[in-house]
Amino acid sequence: MTTHKLEFRHRPKFSESIEKRHENIIERLSGLGAPWNLAGAVDVPDIEGELVVSVSLDKFLPKGIKGRIAYSLRSEKYLEDDAQFDDSLFIEFSNAKIDYLDLLKRIFPAYVEAFGAYRAALHDWSVTRSDWPAVVAACDATKKDVNGREGVFRINAANYFDEKLCLRAFGKSPQQIINCLKGHVEETSELAGGVLIVVSYTPLTTSEIATAGERLKELLVG
Repeated sequence: MTTHKLEFRHRPKFSESIEKRHENIIERLSGLGAPWNLAGAVDVPDIEGELVVSVSLDKFLPKGIKGRIAYSLRSEKYLEDDAQFDDSLFIEFSNAKIDYLDLLKRIFPAYVEAFGAYRAALHDWSVTRSDWPAVVAACDATKKDVNGREGVFRINAANYFDEKLCLRAFGKSPQQIINCLKGHVEETSELAGGVLIVVSYTPLTTSEIATAGERLKELLVG
């Protein structure tokens, strides 16, 4: 059974309190209806002396689906322009426990906007895990975070990149990326000032995702 993970990442601001940000996210998700609106997930522990505070979302998501949201310390001296300082939201599930079309058509875009994501993806976790050695090697060789705020290592089954990441990773605007991928994916469109890319609204095999991701990356960097 294939394991998938939804990933949403946000560049936090030291002036934006964790409590207020979490409250805003839950409010923005309210229109989705139960259980994807995370109703009841209103409390975030005090970060106290830690660098990150996280909250399990397991009991607020559909049965069999796991999730966790994490917020970085709000400090001007601590936060840097690096993905290790991101706020993040991960949701893990298997094919048997999800309405795939609803997830990509309705849930994924709503979470991108509610979380204020600069990047988001639907991962086939076996592909992402197998990429890791190459990602580390590329980071070491370039001295850049090639799969964080500075770059995109792989095009996944579903993706979102904001305007800044589009320019940093591909040297292209969101509209240029839309034009580049039109006809090569099932959907590429503007979302929240960035670009939404959905390879297919039908679940793909691990091999199909890996092959499509490499082909689309070549189109974008070529």
